[in-house]
Amino acid sequence: KLPGRGMAAEIWHSGRAAAPGFAAGPLFVSRPHHGMRAMVGAPGEEAEKLRSAIVRAIADIEALQQGSDGDAAEILEFQIAMLGDDALAEAAFAELENGEAAAIAWRAALDAQVAEYARAEDEYFRARASDLADIRDRVLDQLQGRAVNLPPRGAIYLAEDLPPSRFLACDWSSGGGIALTGGSPSSHVAMLARARGVPM
Repeated sequence: KLPGRGMAAEIWHSGRAAAPGFAAGPLFVSRPHHGMRAMVGAPGEEAEKLRSAIVRAIADIEALQQGSDGDAAEILEFQIAMLGDDALAEAAFAELENGEAAAIAWRAALDAQVAEYARAEDEYFRARASDLADIRDRVLDQLQGRAVNLPPRGAIYLAEDLPPSRFLACDWSSGGGIALTGGSPSSHVAMLARARGVPM
């Protein structure tokens, strides 16, 4: 509110367009989860938790893939392949042997890989950091029992980034748009937004 005026102040930001168009609607602010529950069982129990969470995350992506085609199906297939690659979780499973909790070990292992992609000189590889973060968060949601909070139809999605699978789970049929403080016009979600006419 502006002092003594009883009205909301307008705040203007500028950035690079990733998908053309105009959108107006209620603002939906998506904030990252920071708190993590870390009940630690025996290493074997934590390893089973992680394996089970990965399997459930793959099943969720496969369900999204059922209604997708073209680029969307390829992006989801890439995520399924990444999650199915034992090398992705190798560092996490190693930490479980040292007594770490599954969620913390997975988060640390994937954070390191996301950071590595984000530091790449090539913009294509930097854009793939969002895909890895998407995979990381899907498994964390399974490990932590967190529900995915999606925006209402017609809303403007505001966040640091928007993972591709989260974009595909949203209903854009009634309009809406995307405003990100991070991400890249070369990202998979930008490609999906352009293909579906969602302003970003």
